[in-house]
Amino acid sequence: MTYELTFPPEVAAFVARHYATARMIVEYGSGGSTELAARAGVRVVTVESDKAWADQLTTHLAGISARATVHYVDIGPTKGWGRPSTWQGAGRYHRYALSVWDRPDLGEPDLVLIDGRFRAACLVAVMLRAKRPTTVLFDDYTPRAYYHAVERLAQREETIGRMARFTVTPGPIPPDMLTQVIGWFADPR
Repeated sequence: MTYELTFPPEVAAFVARHYATARMIVEYGSGGSTELAARAGVRVVTVESDKAWADQLTTHLAGISARATVHYVDIGPTKGWGRPSTWQGAGRYHRYALSVWDRPDLGEPDLVLIDGRFRAACLVAVMLRAKRPTTVLFDDYTPRAYYHAVERLAQREETIGRMARFTVTPGPIPPDMLTQVIGWFADPR
C-alpha cells in the first residue's frame, strides 16, 4: 500500500519542492505528504487525530523510514478526516495544535504543513512555539475565508492554487486578537 498525495497537481508539485529542501517537517494531518517526506529521508513528525489512521500509517512508515513519526492526539471520538464527532474531547482540542511542540525529540522544524484539524490554531502554535522564522504551507486556504484572519499574524507570501505559503516569525499574540485566537483552538476546521 502507498499513501498518495491528494492535492491538485500544482499544489502537489509545490509541496514536493518544499519537502525536497526541508531538514525537519511538522505536519498537521497525515498521509501522502508524510510518505513523501519519509521516502525522501527527511525527518517528519505528523500530527493525527484519527487513531485507526494513525496506527495504520505508523505501521506503514516503519517499513520506509525511522525518521518519520506519527504523533497521535486524542481529541475524543472522530469521524472522517479526523474531525471530532462529538464535543466529548473538547477539553483536549488545544493539544492538537500544541502538543507536538512538547516532544523532546522534535528539534527545530524549518517547514510546517497545515492540512488537518484546527488549522488557524496550528499557525498560532508555530508562532508561539517555533524558535526561528518557519515556512508554513497552509492547504485549502484560499477558498476558506474563515482562515484569512491569520494574515493579521503572518503575511501570506505566495499562493499556489488553494494553498498559501507563509513565513511565520515567533512572537506573542497581539492583545486585541487574544479572544479570537483562543477560539481557534476550539474550532476543528
